[in-house]
Amino acid sequence: LKEAGVKRIAFSPQDTYLVTWRSRTQEDDKTGGNVAVFISASGETLRRFSQKSVDRWPTLKWSQNEKYSIQMVTNQLRLFTDKDPTRFVAKIDQKKVSNFEISSTGSYVAAASPEVNSTPGAIGIFTLPDFKKTAGRSLFKCEEFNLQWDPNGKYLLAQASVVSDQSGESYYGETHQYLIHADGSLSQQLRFSNKGPIQDMQWSPDGKYFVIIQGHMPATASLYMPEECVKKFEFGKASWNTIRWSPHGRFLMLGGFGALQGQLHFWDAYKRKKCGVAQDRCGPKFFDWSPDSRRFITATIRPLRTVDNGFRIWSYAGELKLEKKIDQLYQASYVSAAEGTYENKPQSPRLKGRKLADFAAVKAPKAYVPPSLRGKMGGGSLSAQLRKERSASGPTRVGTGQAGGKNVDKNRKKRERRRRKAVDKAESNKKDDAKPPAAAPAPVVEEKKQPEPQKEMSEEDALKKRVKQLKKKLRQIAQLEEKDVSALNEGQVTKLKSKPTIESELAEVERKLASL
Repeated sequence: LKEAGVKRIAFSPQDTYLVTWRSRTQEDDKTGGNVAVFISASGETLRRFSQKSVDRWPTLKWSQNEKYSIQMVTNQLRLFTDKDPTRFVAKIDQKKVSNFEISSTGSYVAAASPEVNSTPGAIGIFTLPDFKKTAGRSLFKCEEFNLQWDPNGKYLLAQASVVSDQSGESYYGETHQYLIHADGSLSQQLRFSNKGPIQDMQWSPDGKYFVIIQGHMPATASLYMPEECVKKFEFGKASWNTIRWSPHGRFLMLGGFGALQGQLHFWDAYKRKKCGVAQDRCGPKFFDWSPDSRRFITATIRPLRTVDNGFRIWSYAGELKLEKKIDQLYQASYVSAAEGTYENKPQSPRLKGRKLADFAAVKAPKAYVPPSLRGKMGGGSLSAQLRKERSASGPTRVGTGQAGGKNVDKNRKKRERRRRKAVDKAESNKKDDAKPPAAAPAPVVEEKKQPEPQKEMSEEDALKKRVKQLKKKLRQIAQLEEKDVSALNEGQVTKLKSKPTIESELAEVERKLASL
């Protein structure tokens, strides 16, 4: 297989086809396009078409059984079948369509279009292969979409987001979450008690539940049932932004990666109890479960990080089982296994009754010990050890009498000289006090320069200055929200609580400034 200048690739679900994209050139106009579809086994070119931008990659997707494939073009979705994958047999006309996803069963396709000027955006669900619309809704505040079907192809989670928040409540834009049933029986927006973006959302492998992490740090993680869009359980608040279900759906990992501190919280989703806690401080960029749902891997890889490369393997209870350092690591993952290869086992009986602190990977750092004292200290702090050594040796006594008599005489003579000097100095001070005081020179009065009068600040300048001060405080609060709330001091917690007051004052000041 030879294709020059390839920058993007994508395989079909069963690896039958390979799609490549490269920057468009004049030569591509002659050969049929810069996107090529190959048959993986033979390397034969199936067809070509043109695509200028790679922003929506891939624009050609298959159903899980590869019976249908859909290509997204301007204002249109085109349907192809496995009988003739070079010619489309049906199409959907939808203005500004920017994203689409085929359900896992291959029965439906969801298409989304963003809001343009005053025209609202839209999400539609259509049957395959006849493209009949069964559900949909119009919505505002939508520029980008994240569409996720449940494993059974019955429910769609749709996340709509905008880059900027016009209300000024957030610097991170605005996100909204929707749950849509494919048969049109329910279309509902999820409402959250706290403000903030959607950090992550994932379906359970059996499709019975989905988990959403929402809000600023510490974010809230919650478990929902899709039949009626009901919250069944709340995992609490922590510094997490990643959800990973084990293949069997029994165990769940909620982690904080990227800009967070690499905490891993392991849960038993069946019992809804926490199994363990761990922390990977090396900034992992890859993380996933093993096919048997008993192990979890975190890996620090290139080119995202050029130092501390390696991988660590944890148990479903947060125990570190293996750590391997590799100078240059580019990929680390488990070999996949067919469904049913491994049994869905519960927690080990040895973990029952144990406290999480017994096998938590997070330990308090030890006090620094100088190299000269390492291995010689039996415990305790360095200052305590030094005090112990001094008390054991006792004070040093200096002998008197015959031994050292020469030094005693010498020290006595020094004390006598110091005493005579003190007496002479006291007598000279008495004579000086007896003399009449000399006339003091007339003080020189310097003319004080009058400070220049300060210019009065206009009302507009004062409001602008106040806006800068309030925005600076909000930036500081945003940095605090990314930290673990348990690590904050009392002053920082007070600053976090003042956020609503600052935001309301900022809105009022900006309103006054706009009215000038």
